[in-house]
Amino acid sequence: MANHRTFLQVRLIVLLSFLAGIHAEEFAGRFLQKALQFSRQDNVIVSPFSVREALAQVYVGVKGNAADELHRELHLTGHSKREAVEEFRRFHEISSPGGGATLKIANRIFVAHRFPLLPKYKDLVRKSFRTRTENINFEKKELAASRINKWISRRTENFIKDIVQAESLDDDLKLMVINAIYFHGKWKTPFNPENTRKNNFFIPGEGAVKVDMMHSHLNLLHGRIDALDANAVELPYINSNISMMVILPNRLNGLPEVEKLLHEVNLITLTYGFRKWNIDLALPKFKFEFELNLNQPLKDMGIREIFRDPDFSDLTNSEENLLVSKVIQKAVIEVNEEGSKAAAVTVVEIAALSAWRPSFIVNRPFIFVIKDQQRVYFVGRVSRLN
Repeated sequence: MANHRTFLQVRLIVLLSFLAGIHAEEFAGRFLQKALQFSRQDNVIVSPFSVREALAQVYVGVKGNAADELHRELHLTGHSKREAVEEFRRFHEISSPGGGATLKIANRIFVAHRFPLLPKYKDLVRKSFRTRTENINFEKKELAASRINKWISRRTENFIKDIVQAESLDDDLKLMVINAIYFHGKWKTPFNPENTRKNNFFIPGEGAVKVDMMHSHLNLLHGRIDALDANAVELPYINSNISMMVILPNRLNGLPEVEKLLHEVNLITLTYGFRKWNIDLALPKFKFEFELNLNQPLKDMGIREIFRDPDFSDLTNSEENLLVSKVIQKAVIEVNEEGSKAAAVTVVEIAALSAWRPSFIVNRPFIFVIKDQQRVYFVGRVSRLN
């Protein structure tokens, strides 16, 4: 085979607008730990679901050590490639967040002109992920970037634009795998904008800043998480099985410790021991975007071979060597009065509150999780608000 090295990029475009099961959750916990560890930004949002689905499409195309690593670290099951990605086919067949929310997931593989993809690869990703392949001339960088950005903009309801920059396209780029998620959900009980007022949000080591704080009296699942030294509430979206969980450390400077331990708890079942309480809730409005190169976090998780010398012979019969050059995720989130805009482990004891807790005041750094009963779609931290 030729020594010339060509590249494959994986880009994960995640939009959280308005706001399989245990295997996906196991990956989510470890991925979150690494993403938080390698991010230097105060506010973070990532989509474990999006990363796992995009890398599963890479898994379909590789053999040998690269396939073994991805199968293990993505917590895939089954012996054959088709069996391993069956969970994604089932998800795309039946997934629906309910009548009150919109969850759109789109996959596209942009392929360089005259670069051959094996029919069996295209067939499997189409059936399992509903992924379509599209030929593109990466040498015409401005046109290629514009075309890709238009596809992303359409799939995210025109909310995310101009993510792919022409100058960021490698000269030897052969494929770009894109996973786009759009979620739009309204709160089951919206906040009254008339009750939004300026309140303190405390930043450890710096003092307080005034932020727009939403207020409401709600009947919510609420519980204590002793393993994290934190409390949490779950805010449901209307007519949907998707909700947002807010995890609030008990101590002002408790977020770093919560982050260290978060991968040890099951984010799906965390609220199973909670009870409903009438709560005076104060939640800040926030909006931010976040982008992270995931190469190093994934390598730290044990996914290394795709970046070094992978065997892509299940994807192409080309004699050119391929490797993954970049895995990038970008996400946007906005939380306001109407909803959210935007992508065997340790046993944790969760105790319901034993005494009346009249309020849940989110006035310090916190974690948020957007999930249903099987999957974590988005998770992040908010450390600083203006």
